[in-house]
Amino acid sequence: MDKLERINYLIDRLQLKAHPEGGYYNELYRSEEIIETSSGKRNGCTSIYFLLPSNEVSKFHQIKSDEIWYHHEGSALVIDLLNENGHEILALGTVSDSFVPQQLVKKNTIFGARVLEKDSYALVSCVVSPGFDFSDFILFSKEELLSQFPNEPEIIQLLT
Repeated sequence: MDKLERINYLIDRLQLKAHPEGGYYNELYRSEEIIETSSGKRNGCTSIYFLLPSNEVSKFHQIKSDEIWYHHEGSALVIDLLNENGHEILALGTVSDSFVPQQLVKKNTIFGARVLEKDSYALVSCVVSPGFDFSDFILFSKEELLSQFPNEPEIIQLLT
């Protein structure tokens, strides 16, 4: 099975649908526990499968909860962060003969992701706590980010 066939198989088998930030996802778990947050009531945690083909990116976005990414298969990817230090990168998967199976993106961080290998994909799971809610999701425009991070035009152009 080539990589395109594998992508199509995973989309079908895992019942993935298009995500507004790019890529494909399916929510696997939403805890029954409800907790009070500054944004209102949220589930204790949520978990999704997320598949990112190399011809797409996860566009720069922000959520109000911590998010842990777990690599399952496919190419390594990088999670690009924009913060007070400018542009930072978190590797996920096998990079330079080193396997990094998980990464944490702290709440309120602006981030996106991209697959490193051409003509490939990455399949990951993401656990969000307190649980993900689309009302806590902000997708950024190029103009918004360039005004906040004028020294990072290349990565902003790529992930918006």
